[in-house]
Amino acid sequence: MEPSIRSFIAIDLSVSARRQIEALVQELRKSEAQVGWVKVAGIHLTLKFLGNVAPELIERIKPELAQAAGQTGPIRIEPAGCGAFPGIKSPRVIWVGLRGQIGPLADLTRRVEEGLEPLGFKPEERSFKPHLTVGRVKGRTRLAALQEMLLAHAGFTAEPFDAAEIVLYKSELRPDGARYTPLFKTPFSGNPATADE
Repeated sequence: MEPSIRSFIAIDLSVSARRQIEALVQELRKSEAQVGWVKVAGIHLTLKFLGNVAPELIERIKPELAQAAGQTGPIRIEPAGCGAFPGIKSPRVIWVGLRGQIGPLADLTRRVEEGLEPLGFKPEERSFKPHLTVGRVKGRTRLAALQEMLLAHAGFTAEPFDAAEIVLYKSELRPDGARYTPLFKTPFSGNPATADE
């Protein structure tokens, strides 16, 4: 029997947005806080984490993603702001926020959830909060310096970009960090969302 595949569904960032987020992360690193920073090449807008999936189920996921993407037009996204979950005072996850056409993005996520539910994937119970995880706090050392830097860079923005496809990724956890391999890509082929959505 083939081993299961740890996988997730995501939207890739543009090269320029990635580069600008990398510059922000380099600034935040100067706090010298105990944070496991995500490699910038590995930062994605995750739509749904699937966990360990049987290879034959991967083949059934692909047409559901293609159908969801087929009802979606290009989505304008702008990385903006940074902060921490659950909050700056007790940070566990460091994030970059997103603004732009969040309504169409939420609609896409809902279509993905609905398409995968019959395959045994439970819909996410938490409300949709689009963000990019850039780091995970590992300890309390120099936390105050990190908190100050997050507040100082709260006005961060990166160049807007048009998301144009969904990617199904394989995730391999390695000692030097996670490695992500695209298993399937499907383009958005629906009508563009109106600018004010």
